[in-house]
Amino acid sequence: MMMFMILFLLAIFSSLLESMSPALSYITEIIVFGFIVAAAIKLLFLEKGQVKSLDVWAIVTLLLCSLFGLIAFIPNLFNGAHNTILMQVYTFFGMTKFLLMFYCGRILLKNTKFKSTILWMKRIAWSFSLVCSAAYVLNLVFPIMTGFDIRFGMSTYAYGFGHPAPFSMVVLLFTVLMVFFSLIQKTRLPYVYLLLNLGLVFTAGRSTAIGIYVCLFLLLLLFPYIKRLPAYVYVLLGGFLTWFSWERIADQFGAGNMEARGVLLRTSVEIAEKHAPFGAGLGMFGSNASRLHYSPLYWEYQISRVWGLSSINPSFITDSYWAMIIGETGLLGVIILIVLFIVTVFAIIRSTSGDFKIKLMVVFPFLYALCTSPVDTLLVSGSIVSVMMAVLYMMSLSKEVANEDDFEEGI
Repeated sequence: MMMFMILFLLAIFSSLLESMSPALSYITEIIVFGFIVAAAIKLLFLEKGQVKSLDVWAIVTLLLCSLFGLIAFIPNLFNGAHNTILMQVYTFFGMTKFLLMFYCGRILLKNTKFKSTILWMKRIAWSFSLVCSAAYVLNLVFPIMTGFDIRFGMSTYAYGFGHPAPFSMVVLLFTVLMVFFSLIQKTRLPYVYLLLNLGLVFTAGRSTAIGIYVCLFLLLLLFPYIKRLPAYVYVLLGGFLTWFSWERIADQFGAGNMEARGVLLRTSVEIAEKHAPFGAGLGMFGSNASRLHYSPLYWEYQISRVWGLSSINPSFITDSYWAMIIGETGLLGVIILIVLFIVTVFAIIRSTSGDFKIKLMVVFPFLYALCTSPVDTLLVSGSIVSVMMAVLYMMSLSKEVANEDDFEEGI
């Protein structure tokens, strides 16, 4: 239990640690690899003991993931690989590490008790938000932080995380955890903490993160008065999020936009059409592998002249998650991956004990990652590791609390 909590905190602050020392940039990959090895060992012992360890969700996901891998690797087998097999495997690992973390974590955390860590996590969450808020107020008088860019007419800040996106994700994770604790302990929702973090998200200036946080805040205002959320409320919140982020979406993906992200997405569709139905192959477009070993597709589609996409300055090549998926795995890959997302959402919900409010909080970090995927690469970054660990942590806590309630009722 303690080892998981230490790794959880390392994953949450991995972006901050990486900005302090580039040598720490592989923390999350090491965590995932450790989970895989530990789960494989535990699985081996469970099978020897004739204990059922894989449920229908894990089996379905394994089959879909195998199909996704087949689709992803086929183009390089027949068209000649530009990247090494190691880089192809690394790219596929990045695409599927959210699945590896989730299912390996389910095996490892079975029957693990986390209730004693709640107070500890509350203190960390409050300390983080208060320190960041104090830093922002102090910065207004004595500039101690460098502004990242200008949004909504004000400077935005990454608070040492290297980029405002992972900072916004950490703020949202702590918010969800605090709400979750209130729900399982049946106490009043932490509205002061919610408002404090709302201010922090605004100072980061990420439009999508702000929109999602505002939707969450509005939803939580309704929580004390409802037992089940009507479907039209989800539609209204989705409509609000689309309206709030529409200018950003249109600016990024409009036909006239020549920034890296929009160019990558439009070009990926052209690549998928030309190489239908499989795509160009792993390590060929939009992935870190295609940046490390500069892909010839950037020259072929004449986008190497776009700022951030050249062989000399390839810093923006990984700016679009869906450009990578569409360009490298094609239409078939996109379909299978979307099905994997849906299966994972249902697996999280079905594996969580409690009412719909608790289930919604547990699945919310993963939904956040999905909602930001059109304008962010959270799903393949180190941040997805902390997202899935938060989901696993809350799932385990929900079962622990539910089992205790059942035991008390039995007495």
